[in-house]
Order: sequence, then C-alpha cells, then structure tokens
Amino acid sequence: MRVLVLTFVRLGPVLVYAVGAVYAASMLLLAMYPSHPFAWALYLTMLPVLRLPLMLLSVAGMGAWELLTAFASMAIFGVYLAFHPKRFLRARFVYAHVALLGLVFANAAASTAAAGRNGASLSAGYIDWSLPLPTALLGTELIILAALACLFTHAEIIRRIRIRASIDRLLAHRVSLH
Repeated sequence: MRVLVLTFVRLGPVLVYAVGAVYAASMLLLAMYPSHPFAWALYLTMLPVLRLPLMLLSVAGMGAWELLTAFASMAIFGVYLAFHPKRFLRARFVYAHVALLGLVFANAAASTAAAGRNGASLSAGYIDWSLPLPTALLGTELIILAALACLFTHAEIIRRIRIRASIDRLLAHRVSLH
C-alpha cells in the first residue's frame, strides 16, 4: 500500500504537466472550432486551474502547438521518473519543484489582479498575505499533490544523506581500528 501511495504522489507533478497539455489542447481546439461548445467548455474549465501557458506563449517562437508538445513531453518524462524513483532523485526534485512553482506563480499572478487598487494603497504598507490558490478544486488538488511530491523528494534526499553519513562513520571507525 505504501508503494502505491508513494507512486501516486510522485505522479502529482505529472498531472500538473498533463493539465497544462490539456489546456494547450483546449486553446488549439478553441482556435480551430471557435463556435463549438466543447472547445469553450474545456477551455473555461482549464482556465482557472493553470494560467501559466499564457505566460509561456510570450516566449519567442512558442506557439500553442509547441506548448502542447512541451507539456506532453514533460508529462511523459515525469511518468518515467515516477516509476524509476531510485535512479533520478535530483531530476525528480527539479521536476516536482518546477511544477509546484509554476502552479503557484501562475495562480499568484492570476489572483492578485484587483480593480480600483491604486499605487498609494500598495505603498502604504499593504501586503497581500492570501495564499495563491486557484479557484478550481482541481487546481488546489494539483498544488497539494505537487507539494507532497516536493516534500517526499526532500525526505528521500535527507534519508540518503543520513545513510551516507552513517556509512562514512562506519568506514572511519573500521579504519581507526586497523
């Protein structure tokens, strides 16, 4: 049961990238079929979850097709990482943290826009302490899964450091005996 839960958590960032791929696909469907209700429904369902592709589209040479390819490739790479947890710990660490930070920054940028707020109120010591959680339940679940994946990679790194330290102490003790 533990292995199944850990594998599910390791697949959390994969779901983030998969949702990004679905969002890019919804943009393509909307561009190709602007009057189709399914294209609008899919786009409007994914919009509150992940707004990061809108920022990525501003990169030179990045179109919706390239965005779809990038997110799909990252999702496939994440599946490989999730099912080989012992081999690529550093890659899993970076992969999970990029997914989490992408979600948080995308939702922070989307949640901080407010009408009627002027620069004077910002300079008067106003700090927005609200969490940048998406308005959709799926987005909140993705942030939680990505955060758990980050936490578990941190725990695995700490565990490996402790094992190496105990092996080094054991070897040093053996050397001192001889």
